[in-house]
Amino acid sequence: MLNRLPGAAVLTVLVSSGVWSAGASAQVGTSPHEITPFIEEYCFGCHGSETQTAGINLSALVAQRPLVKKKQTWERIREVLAEGKMPPANARQPSPDLRDRMVSLLYRDIEDFDYSAIDDPGFELMRRLTHTEYNNTIRDLFGVDFDLTDRLPDELTGSSGFENSANTLFLQPALMERYIAVAEGVVELALPDQPITETHLRSHSLVFVAEPGGELSQADAAGVVLRRFLLRSYRRPPSEDEVSEAVAQYLSGRSAGLVHRSAIKQVLQAVLISPKFLLRVEAGEAGRDPFPVNDWELASRLSYFLWASMPDDELFELAEQGLLSEETTLEEQVARMLNDRRSDTLGSIFAAQWLGFQHVGTRIWLDPIDNPWSTASLMTAMRDESSLFFLSLLRDNRPIKTLIDADYTYVNEELAKTLYGMEDIRGDHMRRVLLEDPNRGGVLGQPSVLAVTSNYKDTSPVKRGNYVLDVLLGTPPPPPPPNAGVLSEEVADLRGLSFREKLEMHASNETCRTCHSKIDPIGFSLENFDYFGRWRDSYHSRERVEDPAEADETVEIQTETSPEPVLRFYKNTHRLIGAAGLLPDGTSFTGPAGLKRALLETRHSDLVRQVSAKMLAYALGRQLEYFDEPALHSILGALEKEGYLFKTLLREIVTSYPFRYKKNPSQESN
Repeated sequence: MLNRLPGAAVLTVLVSSGVWSAGASAQVGTSPHEITPFIEEYCFGCHGSETQTAGINLSALVAQRPLVKKKQTWERIREVLAEGKMPPANARQPSPDLRDRMVSLLYRDIEDFDYSAIDDPGFELMRRLTHTEYNNTIRDLFGVDFDLTDRLPDELTGSSGFENSANTLFLQPALMERYIAVAEGVVELALPDQPITETHLRSHSLVFVAEPGGELSQADAAGVVLRRFLLRSYRRPPSEDEVSEAVAQYLSGRSAGLVHRSAIKQVLQAVLISPKFLLRVEAGEAGRDPFPVNDWELASRLSYFLWASMPDDELFELAEQGLLSEETTLEEQVARMLNDRRSDTLGSIFAAQWLGFQHVGTRIWLDPIDNPWSTASLMTAMRDESSLFFLSLLRDNRPIKTLIDADYTYVNEELAKTLYGMEDIRGDHMRRVLLEDPNRGGVLGQPSVLAVTSNYKDTSPVKRGNYVLDVLLGTPPPPPPPNAGVLSEEVADLRGLSFREKLEMHASNETCRTCHSKIDPIGFSLENFDYFGRWRDSYHSRERVEDPAEADETVEIQTETSPEPVLRFYKNTHRLIGAAGLLPDGTSFTGPAGLKRALLETRHSDLVRQVSAKMLAYALGRQLEYFDEPALHSILGALEKEGYLFKTLLREIVTSYPFRYKKNPSQESN
């Protein structure tokens, strides 16, 4: 079978058989792809433009060139073709030779794609500041920390999986109205006419950098103040026309009777609702060739990646001197910025949005009446634990595998006692503690992640298994077939079976087995952790029984049909948790500790690639595309040489081709 041959052998067979000539283009073209007639004959019936079974429209998919643009989908198609699962058994089947040819064509265009012919760093012309970036930028402009997000509508999550994805960050009219109201409040609160507090004095010193007096007229002083404010708010030197317009607005205010500082403040309000402030705008350039971003744009790319905020004075000075684009300077700035508290956003935003723990306390919560132990402060500590842990990996320059197998975490007294069972931790502050239990440590032992991958007051092995495959490893199983998301009523109603036994019966279905064989062993290995991450050795259930002799508990209730109280009898049962599992490659393991060892032994490369891809996408503020593969490959090569350290990852991202270059978006990729 051709699909079992190594890449070089497949290529030889294809060339000798005439399927592919050496001069044929495997990447770009307007003519139909060689596989099109085969797909049309055997697949369009279920996956054409009208049917689109499972949401797959192959007629549109095969027209998008090169095919590697939709790599993940085509890899799944190649897999089911190679395994004979598609076309379905009741449909007309291609001959074995034709099936091999289809698989080989996909292998050539997906696995053997020649990325050396692609020279495209990508480019997003503009994007709105996220709500967090807006808050942080206002903070650094004025030196006052305002929480303005409650006045703004909720953000959307973009195709990259992050809120900073350019494909969702538009400036809608309704949002613009909110910005107008917020701008007035920000200026008045940060710059009161009579500054008294240290915060107000600091704000005044940041903004009013020149005062009229001596040879400096009020208009000249306003010009100095406004030029600096425009530079900092636009994140680039303002043009002379922009400065002149701002000064003209100041003079108009003075003519209307405003005093000097009030006239300046009126201009500041206008700046804060300008698209030049609200949007991160980069200049395009005519021509097909990619070109480097200028140092001012690089300063913003760097600061919004590491700080989710505007550049500081040092970055601005380096940009003005034209030194920031030098690799040694970039490396020095990454080290400096990582040690700044503003880089905490890499834990509270990047890691929280990637790993999902930002939902703890909002989407993920328990009724405080029935669960008085589940307090708002506990859920804050759960988020802080995961955020501080991820930051420690960066600042301590740990290997990427430590994300899985760390022997420490961060807790306060409430978190330690309630969810970890530690009795010797005192105080509300979070602190680092060593963990002796090998089942703990790493994100798979942290309550925030375990809560995110559970249902309300119930664990979900399927959710947890899928989370590991998709979120941590970047290898999601294919979407389930229709109606495969729940257990059948017959299976669910069986008595005396554990949930694992019921799920195994469900997964015995041929349609479901492929996915569940990958998902379930991982999920069940984490079953010793309950729905909020507390350790348990057995399942506890409370079943109603009729015979009082079998009951462990008697409850007296009042019913509508009986004037007298009715007795109900319940029996408490305990079933030991079976946490043994077997990966598809035959690797066996038991429990969380065994799972972590198995993942690092067999899937370390997937983990490294996923962490790298996610951080690169966050840094670029967009979904990664097929043309980003060379940059990702270069990053992975550097990581392998230097022991897969997190600081290596940061350095390679900020010096990468797509981070430092751009291409006019009106041009097509080669």
